[in-house]
Amino acid sequence: MFQRIDETVSVIGIYEHAHFIPKKFRWRDRVYLIQEITLVSDIRDGLIKKRMYSVLCNKTLYRLLFNRETEDWKLEEVWVE
Repeated sequence: MFQRIDETVSVIGIYEHAHFIPKKFRWRDRVYLIQEITLVSDIRDGLIKKRMYSVLCNKTLYRLLFNRETEDWKLEEVWVE
């Protein structure tokens, strides 16, 4: 099941064919290298557009959320068993 985190993170990535691809993120002073992006989804929170990325790092699934209005990143959830 997913555990809610809702903390601000820093994300580094590249643009490829006009699409952003996250490559790593920093959370609680630790850097996580993204091995795979499993899902990219555009969502709305009222009028605010956001983009959600589900990413795999060392066999753990994380959900990152990019607020397209404020250009902030959040770690929304982590998969825990």
